[in-house]
Amino acid sequence: MEKLFYPGGKKKVFTVSYDDGVLQDVRFVELLNKYGIKGTFNLNSELMRSEFAWVHESGMVVRRLSPDAVSELYNGHEIASHSLTHPYFEGKPREFILHEMGQDRENLRCLFGQEVSGFAAPFDYWSPVMAEAAKDCGFAYARISEMSRSYDLPEDLYYWRPGIFHLDGELDQFVDGFLETDTELALCQIVGHSYDLDAENMWERMENIFRRVSRAENVAFMTHIEIVRYLKSIGVR
Repeated sequence: MEKLFYPGGKKKVFTVSYDDGVLQDVRFVELLNKYGIKGTFNLNSELMRSEFAWVHESGMVVRRLSPDAVSELYNGHEIASHSLTHPYFEGKPREFILHEMGQDRENLRCLFGQEVSGFAAPFDYWSPVMAEAAKDCGFAYARISEMSRSYDLPEDLYYWRPGIFHLDGELDQFVDGFLETDTELALCQIVGHSYDLDAENMWERMENIFRRVSRAENVAFMTHIEIVRYLKSIGVR
């Protein structure tokens, strides 16, 4: 059977998915661009308008970016929905879920002038009702918070478990394994929040990871929706 590859004949793909649209995204996007890495940024449009801020457990104040600040920041990357107000969805009626997903998608579409095809669940709750709501709202995939800790493709695009959270103590080993694996269509996803890179003093560590991955000749760099569309085009999903 013929082996499958990503665009350009690449054996593997690397991507990142970061939540909340915070001030540290400015520096994070610069880092991605420096190494030619593509990211997906999951935003809450209502909280962006209110310039919502909160105190991190480290004592650092985390501030969201305003709509004006993001108009061109994420150029070349993917914008995805993270719900309108970042609620905990457990126990919420279907109508509430549909509003949080659908209105955020529409707000982001208007703000960025592009289709918004991805959804990332806020917090750690996911359910079949939410998966169906994501489909009904027109999303092509839904990324949840549970980690797979593998390089496998998602079996269900509406129950997409990403590879690893960036605060995981095994992060560097996970990336090492990705660079060494021979798994067909291997996928390495790192998810997180860019404010953690300040709070945990992780900027140098993350840049080292991006530098190493960018030097690998057999790795493609794609956003989540680019991966989904490509997999569908070759009949894998």
